[in-house]
Amino acid sequence: MSTTNGRKTRKRMRGVPGHHDQLKKPHTIWLTGATWKWLQLSAKEANTSVGEFVENWALSEINKD
Repeated sequence: MSTTNGRKTRKRMRGVPGHHDQLKKPHTIWLTGATWKWLQLSAKEANTSVGEFVENWALSEINKD
């Protein structure tokens, strides 16, 4: 089985959380073109999607105790 960032990949099942404890829901945010491009490049460097990149960044901020 291949790994991504040291994690084993799992087959996604509808209604079951994947990498996180909760199911994800779609949300809309408005960003400038420059910010979106930076997020895309940063996510590509991290070998992940923009959504996962933002999720991981937000969780790291929440867990800063």
